[in-house]
Amino acid sequence: MRKALYSILALWLTACTSPLESPTVLRAFQQPATSQEVIEFVERAVVSSDNLYHTYIGHSEGGTPLVAVHASDTYEYPDNKLHVLIFAQQHGNEQSGKEALLLLIRDMANGMYNHWFENLELWIIPQLNPDGSDMNERRNAGGIDLNRDHIVQLAPETRALHNLFREFKPHVTIDIHEYFPFRESWAEFGGYKYFDVQVGIPTNPNVSEELREFALRKALPHIENHLNDKGFSFHNYIVGPAPNLGRTRHSTVDFDDGRQSFAIQNALSFIYEGINGQDGYIENLERRTIGQYEGIVALLDFLHNSAEETRNMVNTAQQNLKEAKPGEKVAIRMEHFPDGSTLMLPLTSSKTGLDTLVVVENFHPVVQTTLEISRPNAYLVPAGDHQLMEFLELHKLVIETTADLDGKVITRYFIESIETSIDEELPNRLPRVVTQTFDGNELTGEYVLVPTTQLHSNFLVSLFEPQSMLGLAQRPGFEYLLREGEEFGILRVE
Repeated sequence: MRKALYSILALWLTACTSPLESPTVLRAFQQPATSQEVIEFVERAVVSSDNLYHTYIGHSEGGTPLVAVHASDTYEYPDNKLHVLIFAQQHGNEQSGKEALLLLIRDMANGMYNHWFENLELWIIPQLNPDGSDMNERRNAGGIDLNRDHIVQLAPETRALHNLFREFKPHVTIDIHEYFPFRESWAEFGGYKYFDVQVGIPTNPNVSEELREFALRKALPHIENHLNDKGFSFHNYIVGPAPNLGRTRHSTVDFDDGRQSFAIQNALSFIYEGINGQDGYIENLERRTIGQYEGIVALLDFLHNSAEETRNMVNTAQQNLKEAKPGEKVAIRMEHFPDGSTLMLPLTSSKTGLDTLVVVENFHPVVQTTLEISRPNAYLVPAGDHQLMEFLELHKLVIETTADLDGKVITRYFIESIETSIDEELPNRLPRVVTQTFDGNELTGEYVLVPTTQLHSNFLVSLFEPQSMLGLAQRPGFEYLLREGEEFGILRVE
């Protein structure tokens, strides 16, 4: 106890006698902050501020504490404020997001953004993958890509993030990354994407259209204007090969990532993609960091000014999921399509470094549903399938262990055959199914009932339907759910 008190006193004396500054700034951006330096910096910041608190939400695969900062004028979570969750560095070799959040924490500790706390309540995780960061490697210490682990959640880091999401109940989430434009195919083409910051919005059509339009029509233009005023370039997030060597689209429809895993629950979710350096590490780190910082500040300013509108919109969209009506259509297969437009894409010449403009004709900006299914009242999950039961517990899904199914129509799927389908450039299994319906009183075996009237409504339908391109049966460890010539284990209650 005495040693702990001495440590707290030492931190307080340090905070009082020297200005708070990011260790990376002190090194003139020649070396990013280590995971230990992140923790020490956060501890100093909260000691020097009345509006910052911190906690440890878990540990990484390698045992490093995962530090999170709660920024607010009260320790509680007031319902009348807009809750915002910001997290960076799921990928350890993307350094600038972490560095930008350290600058944000510094400036909040110094009182620069106290006016935000009238309307905003923030949780900030500057570094979700500390082990990967220290090694400048994409994956965590267990070899898991955290940004592909938001469904099965094998990694302790992703489980910790989702636990905080459930506790804090944010209306808005911001997931910060970097993109690497300096690929050989682009060099051969003659130009690179060279946007300081790209920002993406949800693309899955099961996410509230009102939220998607609000993000596209209001939030993104505000971010773009702010960044341009500060001397940084911006673009709506796009992915794809060098122009016209393949299609260009607005990222993925999958919700197994840090943006859309929360968006599928109708949170207003964004992904930030700052530019990386040619060395994949520290080249141009100062500009990369400041660009990310200004992009985040722009969105937080926008959210502060539109807090009530945003909060009401998200609350309504989430209530709609909790009151979802059976029979409504849910998209389970989807694809990006062209709309007849071309994309005028600013590039930087890989030979001269000068700006140029390229016309991208193979532009696919529109997501369309290719297969949809009606929402059931509920799903029945076999109580003896321990892996499925652990999945329900992992996501804290609402379940009923006893339910009166007498008179209810139950649908069972039989898998006749399985073909390989290519969707969003990725292979997945597409089964041909036959359905059988029967009365609930004929049901044998033990099941738990999972109602679709809950926040995870579209999440459940997307995962529990055998023909879904994003289904649970497509995920590692759950392939056994989809076998030719066998019944699909999860049943529908109509």
